[in-house]
Amino acid sequence: MEQTRTSRAEGVSISGLHKRYGSNHVLKGIDLSVEPGQVVCLIGPSGSGKSTLLRCVNLLEVPNEGSVHVGGFEATDPDVDLDAMRRHVGMVFQHFNLFPQLTVLQNCTVAPVKVLKKSKEEAEETARLNLSRVGLEDLADRYPAQLSGGQQQRVAIARALSMEPGLMLFDEPTSALDPETVGDVLAIMRRLASEGMTMLVVTHEMAFAREVADRVVFMADGVVVEEGPADEVIGNPQHERTQNFLSRVLNPSGVEL
Repeated sequence: MEQTRTSRAEGVSISGLHKRYGSNHVLKGIDLSVEPGQVVCLIGPSGSGKSTLLRCVNLLEVPNEGSVHVGGFEATDPDVDLDAMRRHVGMVFQHFNLFPQLTVLQNCTVAPVKVLKKSKEEAEETARLNLSRVGLEDLADRYPAQLSGGQQQRVAIARALSMEPGLMLFDEPTSALDPETVGDVLAIMRRLASEGMTMLVVTHEMAFAREVADRVVFMADGVVVEEGPADEVIGNPQHERTQNFLSRVLNPSGVEL
């Protein structure tokens, strides 16, 4: 994809990744790479390990085995400067995670000021630019409770972008939204993809994945079952497990098409 605004897109390389919670083996040797500027969508049933994998990328969850490289950092190196690494990674969660006591603008400036050591004026300029990118420049002085769910998620995206990351992680960003607001969030993600942002996205939005993703990865039971170009995995899946999943997702009523 042509890079028009994102100047420092960074890739991800995951090798032999395992994650256990006691006897629950959630990730079973995941190998996955995302090249700079690529969009990779993770799909699969609940409990397949998609969100855990995403959280392992920036060490919100610590893997038991394997390695994760983000840009020039080995995230899983015990000696890694975790704060420095996380400055390169933006993450958008399912449930927004905004600070309720802060205004929209303050939500977008607190980390750039405290972590990136930007001046308040510089942080606010960047934040207002990113709020404009998500169509919320006029709501900078409101509090999260005064916003709809879709607006809160767009603020969460602006907040992540205000750290000027080279990689964006999206963990089912539309699953908690009303249907009429899903399109607004997906439109912003499409724009980021067109600008060359590296994106790793956990999603159940198959139309979005097929349109935007360079590759789709289908996960089940903690392993990668099938991966490839979006049209191939979604349009012509080869593995029976992928076929069964997509038939349920794309035709949930079970009516023969």
